[in-house]
Amino acid sequence: MKKIYALVTLLFLCQSCFTYKTIHNDPYQLEAGKTYKVKHDHKVSKIVFYSVNDSTMQVVEQFEKREIPVKDITEIQKRKFSIVKTVGLPLSVAAGLVGLFALTYH
Repeated sequence: MKKIYALVTLLFLCQSCFTYKTIHNDPYQLEAGKTYKVKHDHKVSKIVFYSVNDSTMQVVEQFEKREIPVKDITEIQKRKFSIVKTVGLPLSVAAGLVGLFALTYH
């Protein structure tokens, strides 16, 4: 039973308050300083956007400045705060823990 409590606690701590929504695949419409997920060259990168010129997009990925070719980008997702994940997930985990506790000691 202790393993179940440890697993639920670990899942609770790993939850995220943000969700990503797909936006138009136009790097010229992105806002500087915002966080995005970008699919390019068959991989997904979480980046902070800074600027774009004719052929490349300047970003910070894993604390390192990089340039991504605009032609290689297949999808762009914008980070958005999710109130459901922030409030709903912890409440459901807490309710589940109370339920497990009640079933264990009933």
